[in-house]
Formats: sequence, C-alpha cells, structure tokens
Amino acid sequence: MPEGTTTPAADASAGPPWRFAPPRGRLVTIEGVWGAGKTTAAQLVGARLRRAGFTVQVVHYGGEPGSIGRLSAFLERSPLRVRTGLGGYALPHHGTVDVLLRLCREAHHHVHCFRPALADNDVVLVDHGVYSKLAWALAVLTETAPETDPARALKRLRAVVAPWFCEPDVPVFLDTPWPLARERAIARGRGGGDPAAIERLLFLPRYTAAYRQVLAGHVDRVARVRVGLRAAGAVADEITGRLLSTLRAAPLAATVPGRE
Repeated sequence: MPEGTTTPAADASAGPPWRFAPPRGRLVTIEGVWGAGKTTAAQLVGARLRRAGFTVQVVHYGGEPGSIGRLSAFLERSPLRVRTGLGGYALPHHGTVDVLLRLCREAHHHVHCFRPALADNDVVLVDHGVYSKLAWALAVLTETAPETDPARALKRLRAVVAPWFCEPDVPVFLDTPWPLARERAIARGRGGGDPAAIERLLFLPRYTAAYRQVLAGHVDRVARVRVGLRAAGAVADEITGRLLSTLRAAPLAATVPGRE
C-alpha cells in the first residue's frame, strides 16, 4: 500500500505540525462509478498536496480485521449479494437487509476512521467516495422494488445515515460516462468473464443514474471533473488546483500545537 494510505481499520498516527482552525481537517471524497479512476486520482492528489505542505491521509478500502471484516466477507459471499451474471439475483434478494448491513459497515468507517483521521490531518482523502454508498443503496432499493419512489427512498436513506454521516467539505466527482467507465473496469480485469464482475458492469447504468440523483442535492459543493480520455496526471492536476484554492483560503490556527 502506498505511503500515507490507510484502510478504514487502520489507526491514525501522529498529528500534523500545524492545524486548520477549528481543529478539524478537511474531508475530501473522490466520487465516481466503478472504473472512473478514484483510487489513482486520490493517490496522485494526496502526493501533490503533501508537496504543497499539507498533512494528508488517503483512506482506501482493503482487508479489515474483526467483525467488520467478517461482515464484508458475508456481504460478498452470501446469497444477499450473489447475482446471476445476466441481470438480477441468483436467489431471492433481501435488498433492504443488504442495504442496512452495508450502511452499518459505512457507519463504522465514518465514526472510527474518518473522524479520528480528521483530527490528526489537514486533509483526509477518501478514495471510494461517501455519496457512492448512498447511490448504491438507492440503486439496489429501486431495482428490487421498482414501485419505489426514488426521491422518497433517498430521503429515507439520508435520515438513516444522518446521525453518523461525515459530509465531505469537498466532494470531487469524476464525471465519466458509464460506457467508458465500463471499458476501463474491463481493462483492469473487473469484467473479463467473472460472472460477478460482469453483473456489476450490467448494474452500472442504474448506479450512474442513482449517483447523479444523490449528487443533485449537493450541487453547490460538488467539484465536477470531466475525465474523458485524459491522463490520470492531468485529472489529478485539476483536482489539486481546485483543492489548493479552497484549502489556502481556510483559516489557520494562530499557534502551532505544542509551541509558544
């Protein structure tokens, strides 16, 4: 794992040499569908922000210990998630239970990873987004119950996550048309014959529509970056430029902790 990157289960380390005021870092989430390049962008942007003098922690999903790890394994291997590879679930799918369990895992990440990291760093970069989880939940709920009103379902989801959800200071949306994201995912080995991977790619159109609905409620804060066929470095440069304008405009603490 690259330096400066942690999983949600990792422990936040030493504090930065100086802090923003109030004593909380800025939460930046890299949003986008599968194949948009979120992880690559987060790593490149994190390195650029460190060179600019900020302390940065990049959070990446990975293998996790304990009950959260067991929950993740259950969600991926149980009939709750097993799909046919041709569209739809192999067995009766309890969509509401599936969504609630995934939101339980997400609550753990927000409370036990994001918040401590924000106390110890100027910038916390989440390379898997946070609105992505709401979009996924909305897509599953409307797929398994087509009569569901998407607007009403999203309102209920926001009410469920409200007690623990860390709203990002800057959500960066990698705007990538889903057919292009699909081809990129296949090129990275996420759709080349594996039924589960193919099923995920078939899910992309619905997921993309749900994602845009979730983000529509935050248009005043979302930094939309058009990816297209641009190189990863060019995308990271644009994101970094936008973030630096925001971060440098933020008030700094009057004194450095531990110093006169």
